[in-house]
Amino acid sequence: MKLKRARRAGATETVGVSLDVETKGKLKSLAKQRHQGNVSALIAEMTETAVRQAAFERAWRWYGGKELSGAARARIDGDLEEGWALARRHAGKRQRRKTAA
Repeated sequence: MKLKRARRAGATETVGVSLDVETKGKLKSLAKQRHQGNVSALIAEMTETAVRQAAFERAWRWYGGKELSGAARARIDGDLEEGWALARRHAGKRQRRKTAA
């Protein structure tokens, strides 16, 4: 009788997905560019992007806005990314308190 090996903390789940050869190649190429070839990390990133997009669309509908065009959506995404990049640059910089001498 074999003992079942304990899974490591933070272990992932395995799923089966059927893809055509061209799509699989695109995924592997993107994963190589962005995540050192880790397709799972690419899929996790894509999932987070899709979740944020769905939340934005729900909020937009709730506020009663009309459907965004692709150009408007790209402009908003660019502005948001620019803002986050600026925030990340300044997040680690804390002003030191000047002491009275």
